[in-house]
Amino acid sequence: LAGAGACARAGGGRALGPRLHVPQPLAAGCGVGLPEAQRHYLFSVMRLREGGRARLFNADDGEFEAVVDAIGKRECRVSLLSRLRPPPAPEEGGGPTLLFGVLKGARLPTLVEKATELGAGALQPVLCERCAARSLNLDRLSAIATEAAEQSGRLSVPVLSPPLRLEAALAEWDAARPLWACDERGGGTPLARAAREAGSGALRSAGLLVGPEGGFSAAEFEAVAAAPGVAFVSLGSNILRAETAALAALAVVGAEEEAVGGEGKNV
Repeated sequence: LAGAGACARAGGGRALGPRLHVPQPLAAGCGVGLPEAQRHYLFSVMRLREGGRARLFNADDGEFEAVVDAIGKRECRVSLLSRLRPPPAPEEGGGPTLLFGVLKGARLPTLVEKATELGAGALQPVLCERCAARSLNLDRLSAIATEAAEQSGRLSVPVLSPPLRLEAALAEWDAARPLWACDERGGGTPLARAAREAGSGALRSAGLLVGPEGGFSAAEFEAVAAAPGVAFVSLGSNILRAETAALAALAVVGAEEEAVGGEGKNV
């Protein structure tokens, strides 16, 4: 929960306290009991006591100011006050889906964290021939995504799915949604141009496919090229690490979405 304790301020300068994602229903006037991990964070890390303020949020109900009613070594109960932000409208969507070759070591947690900060709506690990890793700790990665959402100010936490083989991921993709495959060979339309031509609605439902550290194999390139709805895109002439390419692609799509009218998106 590092970073989630950064305290935003209301219009009058009053600190609103640490920000916590709570999946249960939220409404002004309701009481909420927090789980052990969040109790420990507020009590032992942030040193909050009765009367302290926090912010609770989720994508369904929005974000609320909360006051601590009771807190100690065994429990934490808060009451929700006013709603600070409404939930995102359905038409705003949840952001692009990032499909990425499974990475090894510390690069995978970093990718999940930064992809969350950059607005990914869903994260789909993909198993490719050249993946250096084949397994991942979904619980730990989901916790990292949640912490990144708390820190970055977004209302939603990206959905992290179990890994799929590349063939299965391509077969399950809805061909009505654009799927841009980043081509390390240097081919394809520049992603910024493809995103600009797609329009804001398509950007929110688009997919970004990035290969593993060793790149796609020749057979995988053929499979990607043959999949319905897929278009190869370029991120420039430099060869990028897999995680760098994924984050660069998300940044390009996010910038283009804002440029075509997504500045007020409330995710």
